[in-house]
Amino acid sequence: MVRLLVLLFLMAGPVAAQDRDTLDLQLVLDPREPPLEGEMVLGTLRGIYRETITNEDLKLRDMTDFAWSRLGQDDWSDQRIEGRAARVFERRIAFFPQRPGMLEILPIAHELEILDDAGRRERVIVRSAPVPIEVEAKPAGADAGWLPVRALELSETWSADPAQLEDGQSVVRRVVLRALGATPEMMPEQPQLRQPWLIAFTPPFERDFQVTAQGPVTTLVWTWQLRPITGEPGVIPAVTIPYFDTGTRQPASATIPAAQIGYASFSDNAATGWRKDPGVGRAHLALVALTTLLVTIAGLQGRAWAASAWARSGDWLRRRRQLRHLSVLAGRGDVRGFRSLAKSMLGSESLRGEMLASVDEVLFGRDRGTESVDLRQVYRDICRHLNDRGSAGGSQDTNTPLRPRASP
Repeated sequence: MVRLLVLLFLMAGPVAAQDRDTLDLQLVLDPREPPLEGEMVLGTLRGIYRETITNEDLKLRDMTDFAWSRLGQDDWSDQRIEGRAARVFERRIAFFPQRPGMLEILPIAHELEILDDAGRRERVIVRSAPVPIEVEAKPAGADAGWLPVRALELSETWSADPAQLEDGQSVVRRVVLRALGATPEMMPEQPQLRQPWLIAFTPPFERDFQVTAQGPVTTLVWTWQLRPITGEPGVIPAVTIPYFDTGTRQPASATIPAAQIGYASFSDNAATGWRKDPGVGRAHLALVALTTLLVTIAGLQGRAWAASAWARSGDWLRRRRQLRHLSVLAGRGDVRGFRSLAKSMLGSESLRGEMLASVDEVLFGRDRGTESVDLRQVYRDICRHLNDRGSAGGSQDTNTPLRPRASP
């Protein structure tokens, strides 16, 4: 009874077809040099079948020494081989050896359902022969970040100019890394752009995997949301991604370039202030001449008068710097920044209301945001007022009147 059950079980299952000359399955690897550990090896699984096939199922099992990836759809065609008609099956496969040494790609089983001349259906399994392959060890020192690929490309974009951000503005940096001949598990991790002066938020990365006849293509999209803590510009260092070019058989690298990030207001304020370099310009010469004059006057008329004159000259220089900055704000059309600085420069509240009425109407009026204001004209009015006030008060006696600066 037991023998009968075993016989029935064997008859119900598929029959091995290795002894049939009408069914042949082979794995043929593409010609190449001995691969390195982790390097992609391409091959074609090719079946030549001289039977009527009604159904099929290919079983490619997991292997200890190899990872693998199917490349595209199977190809079936009718051909004439050695003068005989045949049904030809082909599948492209990419193999990735997991260690060095003499390895073996295990047999691959193709289960077929065939129809004989009498109209009976029979299930058979055709297996490919094992394929030995010698794999070389990866170069010394390449344990961390070992990435053997046929091609690697990197690109980056910014949502705004990182060196000219508005106060408090964040910017998004987007880097796309695409590799031919790599699976997602082989790709590097997203770098951390951490700096003590920078707030960095890292959203989850995006990943895409596609297959081509030349091998799998893995694409990673990294994004960072960045915002400086202070207004002073800083530099995010470059990030180098090493890889091994399997085409040239040489190590190579792709670089995320260094980037300067900061607020535009810091650059504007620095541009309107004194020069930071030690070169001698007009401002230095004027300061030297003014200092010499005050020292001479102090010696002739006493320290009290000299101290008063020095204070008046300091106010004049400070007011000139404020006007330069006000001119920059007018040229940029920064209504809020212009009003804030002009308000601090003007005196009484009634005077501010008179000279900044058109600005306040745009910012706080009933129809605010629908009108515009000529900031350059308001700037010229403020300059004329300050000149008139200086002449009346006597604070400009020893200095050149304040003239409106051409707005950019």
